[in-house]
Amino acid sequence: MSPEIGSRGAAEGSGDAPINLPEISVRTDAAHVAAFQRETGGAPIEGLVPLTYPFCWLTLPAVRPALAQMIGGAAFLPIHEAQSFDYERPLETDADYRLAFEFQRKAEPARVIVNAVISTPQREICGRFETVLRIVPVAAVASP
Repeated sequence: MSPEIGSRGAAEGSGDAPINLPEISVRTDAAHVAAFQRETGGAPIEGLVPLTYPFCWLTLPAVRPALAQMIGGAAFLPIHEAQSFDYERPLETDADYRLAFEFQRKAEPARVIVNAVISTPQREICGRFETVLRIVPVAAVASP
């Protein structure tokens, strides 16, 4: 289910066209949302999902391989640079949603920009988020 990114490695890319993943289904399981709230220093608010919660969906098995490929594999490390969230309606716990992801690699400075649209199963848009990951060679991080 991995998208075609091209014959060159993503780390060699210089601003290739955006890559769109097939839409995926997600659920805001109340226990996972509460754990996220605790781990990020917030107090759980019953029924509501924190604004930044969708960031954790970048680690899903349907997303992670494409993101790793865009980053350039194990020789590169993504450093969280920025994120933004824009909601038309709040997300609720124990609810199903659909995610549409777009990834774009930029060359200077090296980064991956992830854009996602969150919608209900009926295709009503709930919000959008963008995450910017700066890409650095692992060797640059390991050297003094």
